Amino acid sequence: MKAAVLKKFSAPLDIEERVRPEPRGQEVLVRVRGAGVCHSDVHIMEGHHPNVSLPLILGHEISGEAEGLGEVLVYASWGCKSCDFCSKGEEQLCSKATEAGWIRDGGYAEYVIVPSEKYLLPLGGLDPIRAAPLADAGVTPYRAIRRIIPWLQDDSKAVVVGVGGLGQFAIQYLRLLTSAYVIAVDLDDSKLRAALKLGASEVLPPNELTGPVDAVLDFVGQDSTLELATRVVKKGGIVMQVGEGRGTLAFGMFHVPHETHFTTSIWGSLRDLSSVLDYARQGKIRWSVETLPLDKANEALLRVKKGDVSGRIVLVP
Repeated sequence: MKAAVLKKFSAPLDIEERVRPEPRGQEVLVRVRGAGVCHSDVHIMEGHHPNVSLPLILGHEISGEAEGLGEVLVYASWGCKSCDFCSKGEEQLCSKATEAGWIRDGGYAEYVIVPSEKYLLPLGGLDPIRAAPLADAGVTPYRAIRRIIPWLQDDSKAVVVGVGGLGQFAIQYLRLLTSAYVIAVDLDDSKLRAALKLGASEVLPPNELTGPVDAVLDFVGQDSTLELATRVVKKGGIVMQVGEGRGTLAFGMFHVPHETHFTTSIWGSLRDLSSVLDYARQGKIRWSVETLPLDKANEALLRVKKGDVSGRIVLVP
């Protein structure tokens, strides 16, 4: 099978032929139909994620076909099945989780092995190529918004910093799940225009944002965006960091607003992804997809790194 393989950090992927993997025991072989290209993939390439061993096939946003199941979306964080997080259905928090595209070979290939049928969600008529980004870009902001709902009561304000692939979903979930006034913040005018079409109440460049606001969702995660969030969030509000921009923040009394909550949100659970699929099937969320052949994986990653993508690039084997 054809696969795009990371063999050396900070180096291009090798497009090569590999032996098709064979499932064992409860494992399921999935023929990949689409693999979303995520900024996390760029971070993995650059060696910023721990516990990554090379060579590795990247890709954790995977849709495909499985024998007996038809077209499916892959939930790609596979827990140990015995810890407290796994027993609660929060496998993305399991310390022993093995994720596709991080620990185990992922979807930048013609086939991928999934540990169990449990992690395959029938698409129910959704286009498998278009559906691939739901596995991360769709579910990660859903989980973040679900967790900040207690801060978003009547007349509340929520800020979405960074309205690329994930931020565009976040705007829609805020509109679906809360009555908050939604402010979208980005440096890119085209992304701000897209944010308005998706339901943002107001769009602004970072230097024009003022507070106080009840909640800030940071989908960039750099020093500058975390500082911005701290400047505008009100006392007792919440800052939720989702972006992996490697930013840090000075925390302590008088460094941040009093009694403000600072937290992170990582990926989503299998239940979260099931909820996202339901919204997608009902036509309640919209997202844009640009397809590229698997051979163009390096081009896709470079564009993602530069921010030259309006929605999500999906690699098609």
